[in-house]
Amino acid sequence: MGTSTNYKASPNWSDTKQQVTQTGGDGFVTPQKAASLVSAVVSQMTRESSLGFKGSSGGGAGSTGGGTGGGGSTRASGGSIRNVARGVGSFLSDVQQKGFEQALVDRGLSDLSDKSPDEVALEIVDILCEPTSLIDDTVLRDALIDMMMDWSEGKDSLEDLGANIESASSNIGGVLHELMGHYIYHVFKSVGYQGVLKTHGFEAAESMCGQIRDYIEARVSSIESTRDLASVDWSGLDGSNVVDEIVADTVDLFGGTE
Repeated sequence: MGTSTNYKASPNWSDTKQQVTQTGGDGFVTPQKAASLVSAVVSQMTRESSLGFKGSSGGGAGSTGGGTGGGGSTRASGGSIRNVARGVGSFLSDVQQKGFEQALVDRGLSDLSDKSPDEVALEIVDILCEPTSLIDDTVLRDALIDMMMDWSEGKDSLEDLGANIESASSNIGGVLHELMGHYIYHVFKSVGYQGVLKTHGFEAAESMCGQIRDYIEARVSSIESTRDLASVDWSGLDGSNVVDEIVADTVDLFGGTE
């Protein structure tokens, strides 16, 4: 799992860091304690504009990070997580409408015969995180890599990866909620891991993070997403509104305060 020191947390995180460090020495993290810790992290995320959970995009249509349109400032459109979420939505819409291979071709990935499914998944991450200047930290990239690696895990061919992503494209809302869950986990790890490591050791830090990851995944999997999002204009107002709703749902799910 490794360490994560990408996000430079402000002094406002001190209470949350202290809570995480104390819990790291307990061994087993109860569901109630996991809920409390993740709620504290999400609440703090809503207070820091750079993390993209504060407020809404304001109806702006920023860069979709791999979509087919848009422009403007990442700050005006609610932070990098919202830009990348729109990019993921745009990509999966194209996969659903055109197929996996054509969606890749449209994004400049046409000669992949010598690449493994994991390598192709990482190529997709690179595209969805463009332009790289909009990504404030690698926490978000790590979250996207986690999701893509879930899709490529155990796949022996590009065709198998494509089939898995085509299946995922039938539930774009569910995928975007999943992305938010990965993102929260990596923010949690980035602000809390080092304190537990220094105070309680490697095994305690790894165990705590694993339990927090399991808690977040279980909560996200409980969300039912039934809306068909394949025809959304992800570079426009509709795309911004959908992502705003996904973020708001996520904040509500984990008891944060926006």
